[in-house]
Amino acid sequence: MLLVWLVVLVPAVVRPAEHPLSADDVTLLLIGGASADRLLTLIDQRGVDFQLTPELEKKFRDQGATDSVIEALKNAGEKLASPGEPKPGERAATLEEKINAAIPSPSPSNDDPVAPTFSLQDLAGKPLNLADYEGKVVLLNFWASWCGPCRSEIPKLVELERTYGRQGFQVIGVAVDDSARSVKKFYEDYMMNYPVAMCDSRVRSLYGGLQGIPTTLLIGRDGRIHSRIGGAPRNFNWFDQSVQRLLSLPAGEGKTAVAESGAAHTAVPGSVTTAPAARTNASGAPTQPGTGTAAMPDLPDPSPDRVQQIIRAFAAKEALFKQARDNYTFHQSNKVEELDPDGNTVGMYQQDWDILYDDKGQRIEHVTYAPTDTLKGVFITQDDLETFRSIQPFVLTNEELPQYEVKYMGHAKVDEITAYVFSVRPRELKKGRLYFQGVVWVDDQDLQIVKSEGKIVPEGAHAKHGQESLFPRFTTYREQIDGKFWFPTFTMADDTLYFATGGVHLKEIIRYSEYKQFKSKVRILSSAPVEPATGPPSKPN
Repeated sequence: MLLVWLVVLVPAVVRPAEHPLSADDVTLLLIGGASADRLLTLIDQRGVDFQLTPELEKKFRDQGATDSVIEALKNAGEKLASPGEPKPGERAATLEEKINAAIPSPSPSNDDPVAPTFSLQDLAGKPLNLADYEGKVVLLNFWASWCGPCRSEIPKLVELERTYGRQGFQVIGVAVDDSARSVKKFYEDYMMNYPVAMCDSRVRSLYGGLQGIPTTLLIGRDGRIHSRIGGAPRNFNWFDQSVQRLLSLPAGEGKTAVAESGAAHTAVPGSVTTAPAARTNASGAPTQPGTGTAAMPDLPDPSPDRVQQIIRAFAAKEALFKQARDNYTFHQSNKVEELDPDGNTVGMYQQDWDILYDDKGQRIEHVTYAPTDTLKGVFITQDDLETFRSIQPFVLTNEELPQYEVKYMGHAKVDEITAYVFSVRPRELKKGRLYFQGVVWVDDQDLQIVKSEGKIVPEGAHAKHGQESLFPRFTTYREQIDGKFWFPTFTMADDTLYFATGGVHLKEIIRYSEYKQFKSKVRILSSAPVEPATGPPSKPN
């Protein structure tokens, strides 16, 4: 999807420090114009999960990689443990951890501005240098003793310092009062437990002139400004959540929610939260899920040969499913909500379609409902619409199979059924194309995809006219229709997309309903499960 979204999740799934860079991550960074220094830092911090082949080296050089970056990638690749084995001293990853690792996190960004350093004297006459807090999460608060909103939020900041001060967090206050006397009295009356200094014209200029008081900036361990908030937030829990998220990240990773009040945004759909989307019941209404996927130790894992047979078999069944779905009309409702920090809807996009087919089997979208688009921080693009149509209801047929790398991850239970779990990622990111990257659950009896969760890649490569292209992490569920094929019935994304101008919290719900078979010249001769034990399935008639 391509649109500018601010969703309430930080990179719906923030990549933990132990998750190394993939070849796709490097490609996205190069395409996005990351500097050599930025790449070297990330490679050093996170390592890589691949070994540099001559083909990859040529590809990276064509995308702008320098000799120093290529050398760093080679050295990092040589440190890899054997495929599929944990490093010495590390435990084996759980299935849930493998699933999260297989779904791409938001690409590291170098777009956040570096917080300007300054040197002042605190109220006790001691030096207060921002550079001394390098490696910490800093909440920099510009305030005044005469400011009503400041009086309401400073007790919360005192509480934050008390709660997180020993975890690498620091509140710093910079007062804009004319007189230090009133600030000192306020400091004592409110029992402020963090350093406070008097602002000067240089610091005011460094931070954009301070158009309002209070102004609060959240600075990550990487020294970059991840959020700028004008005024006191209505929901102080946001401070709590944002600080926790930044503390959980190593230097140089991730962003927190919400940008400066009133900032405009433009971009593309982004990722979704780590929480699984709601499962739909027989009537099409979503039901509250549990953990979504539970590992089942008593479920046997197939042999490597059997895994390859299963992959070929479910790809063949997907081809039959795709052909069968073209014989059904259905209704599709696409809804995107933009949420404020309190979770209130501040803008919405919605279009409902009746999906029909002409005599030649060509798809026809008849718009049945389209209220005025009121999204403020993002807008829907043609790429977004294309993801609504074909990528979020992901289908992996034997025709598309060569374009993807499919790896077996485990045997798990999804609600009432058992399924094989596979990671899916594009083998190559071709310019001008969008792909699915994530995880699919394949019913171990019907050998059809029943659930998919992931993201659309690449991000950023489709930016035009200064727009950013970001996508949310989403989950799509399927249900069995007419006792034959598993058709998509529900897609959900709930994520925060982070643009250069800040984050946008978006929630997306797509429903597919009213499936009705119609007469056409195409006949589905069989929907029986393909028997994988006999080798690759024959091409269906």
